[in-house]
Amino acid sequence: MKKCLIASLIIMGAALVAPGTASAQAQGSTDIDISLPDIVILHYFSNVDIAITQSALGTFLTGAAGNAAVDEGSASPAAGGFTQNVALAPTALSGDPSSALLTIRNAWAVRSISLAGGTDTQLVITNTDNTLDHTSTAASITVTNVAVDDGSSNGSTITFPAPGLVSPRMGDVELTLDLTAAVNAGDYLDGEYTLTASNI
Repeated sequence: MKKCLIASLIIMGAALVAPGTASAQAQGSTDIDISLPDIVILHYFSNVDIAITQSALGTFLTGAAGNAAVDEGSASPAAGGFTQNVALAPTALSGDPSSALLTIRNAWAVRSISLAGGTDTQLVITNTDNTLDHTSTAASITVTNVAVDDGSSNGSTITFPAPGLVSPRMGDVELTLDLTAAVNAGDYLDGEYTLTASNI
């Protein structure tokens, strides 16, 4: 009887240390399909205020931000005093006031996913309101030409590969200004350009 009890204990101990049987398992795979639309995101400023300093304007027009003195000799006697005709002949301006290029750096950015079958995005700039009027006089500035530039292309319309959503395509706006009728200092308001981005 004692031997049987010992044997039973040995068998029970073996059962306790024996590894358990594997659990039941089921496995399956799911195929995922996602449909994305084409999309264009245009980043831009709704208003830009630009101050052209006296120094910057002087340098553009004359190549230097100052005045040039002229020495034309002595005066001659004249009735009631003296006279001297120095015959000043102003030199040509370095910059053309009727065609002054204003570049607005990093003025726009585009993110896009292109059309199915397409690869490119197009950006168009239009000169929607080409006149900036002085706030209190009849003086004005006219925008005669507009363009966009992304470092690779320049024009009123540029085309580039769709950049995706992470790293946008960025660039400048270029405005050609006619300052001929800008005869008063002060603020000139309400010119406008429009940017249109689309997938092609």
